[in-house]
Amino acid sequence: MSRPHSYYWDKLLGQANVALSGASDAGMRVQLYDTLEEFFDGSNCWQEAIHFTVIPDTLEYTLIPITGRILRLSNVIDQNNVAQPAVMPQIGTVHFLYPYTNTQPMTAIVVKTLTDPLMCFPPHIPEWVLPAHGLGILHGLLGGMMLQPGQSFSNQTLANYHLVKFRDAIAKARIATMRGNTIGSQAWAFPQAFRVHGQRGGVSTSNVNPRTLQ
Repeated sequence: MSRPHSYYWDKLLGQANVALSGASDAGMRVQLYDTLEEFFDGSNCWQEAIHFTVIPDTLEYTLIPITGRILRLSNVIDQNNVAQPAVMPQIGTVHFLYPYTNTQPMTAIVVKTLTDPLMCFPPHIPEWVLPAHGLGILHGLLGGMMLQPGQSFSNQTLANYHLVKFRDAIAKARIATMRGNTIGSQAWAFPQAFRVHGQRGGVSTSNVNPRTLQ
């Protein structure tokens, strides 16, 4: 039986309170926000597929995530799961490198982070994050707090220990994301040999079989 999301928040904050005797709740919330931002930014693990429709002769499209805040664009794929040349020069806006002449569906895969948790605590993050990465996030929270000078919980040696563990957790989460959370597989990507782009009447086409987005 799966545990409620609140269980994992209570566990993380309870462990932090034990290790950080004398720390204020406000201080811990601020540090937790910084820790989660660094974790999502470094791991790219929080992603969302945003569907939108391309219309003729229009290069830019605004993306609105269901939750969280967009950090960067991972890729854009067409209805055949073929990657299309697009960039995100302005966060939240997809820009295609050439216009399409036919209306067609596209999907943008974006990397996200949390919005300000001080407005709503605990912050809204995917429910799988703490069960999968809670220990690493705890290391980041403890390390950041213990780096603060002049506090009853300040400890440079322990801070360094926890931050090494935290950055190792970020690296593991990033690799797991690249491999689609599979064991022993290569990084999930569109191999260069299969990245064939073309247009017939303004519709993107490819000579490869469709792939399922993980």
